[in-house]
Amino acid sequence: MNTKTKSVLHAMASRHSSMEWDASELPEAPGAPENLKESGLSLSFLNDMILRAILVRGTMLGLDLARLLCLPFKVIEEPLQFLKDEKCIEVTGGDLIGKVAYRFALTDLGRARARDAQRMCSYVGPAPVPLEDYVEQAYRQAVTGIHCTPENLRGSFAHLVLPEDLFNALGPAIVSGKSMFVYGPPGNGKTSIARAIGDFMNQAGGEIYVPYAILADNSIITIYDPTLHQLAQEGYNERVDDNEATIRRLLNTHTVDARWVRIRRPVVVTGGELTLDMLDLRYNADANFYQAPLHVKANGGVFLIDDFGRQLVSPKELLNR
Repeated sequence: MNTKTKSVLHAMASRHSSMEWDASELPEAPGAPENLKESGLSLSFLNDMILRAILVRGTMLGLDLARLLCLPFKVIEEPLQFLKDEKCIEVTGGDLIGKVAYRFALTDLGRARARDAQRMCSYVGPAPVPLEDYVEQAYRQAVTGIHCTPENLRGSFAHLVLPEDLFNALGPAIVSGKSMFVYGPPGNGKTSIARAIGDFMNQAGGEIYVPYAILADNSIITIYDPTLHQLAQEGYNERVDDNEATIRRLLNTHTVDARWVRIRRPVVVTGGELTLDMLDLRYNADANFYQAPLHVKANGGVFLIDDFGRQLVSPKELLNR
């Protein structure tokens, strides 16, 4: 992972931007790609993902491959045909409804290539979205686009007793999209204020979309974390088990890109355990892909550093980071 990619991720996470985006004029959710080019992924990259998936899962229906990769079948149809022409996969069965119901299996040549691809990266799951698409979507749902008035702000802070001057300062600070420093003696409600800010963002700003993973410099970085990200609606992102319904969804156009998960704006809390290493990309040496750091996973929401000054790292080093 080169320095440029890291700097882009950290710049987004800090949410300092001179760009102004009118959220009302931008689409609410990323649309599903209509073809391979719109997916932002190369043919060779998807070839490797398909080979790894079949190697790990065994013989798979075209439907199941599309569902696993979170891509419309028409997007993976070209890679499947290419791999078939290259004698890497073969069709071992099918149904009358078309290629989406074909059963694909690896040939001996395909198994050898799949193992080579797995040694390079063993990630198997939803296809990543390009870094550029992630940056664009992050700006679309930035907190600077939230409509904030004293009336709708009071609802999230109704359980707290705040001085009027502090309350009046909160709104502009929240929608500035910049870092905020809340200080005071122990027990005066600093953490409660920060959590209330997260509640207000969800009430006024609505849900956001995060990708399962992104692709940067040909490296996969996982973003969605079920331990930190709360699904917007129960069952909203669950994959449909009924084959007929799933086929209709995978073949539809103008739908939401399934590589993105709809979640509530995250409130990620860290305290004295925070170290500088936790703000870097975490590399899985066994699987050869990365996991995004905490502050990137908090994009679009709140990243709360509680008990600032009690970390193992000095406050100066942390602020400079």
